Amino acid sequence: MCEKKSLWCSYQSVVFNLQQHPVYPCFAILTAFNPRSIVLSNKENLSRHHQLELVLKSQYQGVLPISCSASDGQWQELGFVVPMPLACACREAARWEQNAIYWVEGNNLFLVPVLLKGFEAQRLGDWPSFLYT
Repeated sequence: MCEKKSLWCSYQSVVFNLQQHPVYPCFAILTAFNPRSIVLSNKENLSRHHQLELVLKSQYQGVLPISCSASDGQWQELGFVVPMPLACACREAARWEQNAIYWVEGNNLFLVPVLLKGFEAQRLGDWPSFLYT
C-alpha cells in the first residue's frame, strides 16, 4: 500500500501544458504512457500515444493534445483532453492500464482512481492553477 500511496501522492503534483484551452464544461485528461506506472521506452510510449489518439478521435470530437508533468519535472507524459462522460473516461483508461485519470468539471481538477484500489476521487484545486504559464 505504501508504494500505491506514493504513486497517488505523485499524481497530485502535476502541471499541464496545452496549446488550446478547452471550452468544455467537463472533460477527461487521458494518456496511454507507462501502463500501471511501469516506465516504457519513449518509442513504446509514443506508439501507445498514437494508438490512443486514433481511438479517441474516431469516437469523440474536440480531442486536444496536452502534456502532463510533475511539478518538479520528474516525469512527463503526453495525453489528450477529451470531452466525454467520466464513466467512459474511466473505462478507456482501464483499457490502457492507467492507474488514474484527471477530470475537470466546473473549473475544478480532480484525480480519479481507475486501477488503483483503496482511493477515492480527490479534488486537487482550481483547474487554471495547474496550467503551465
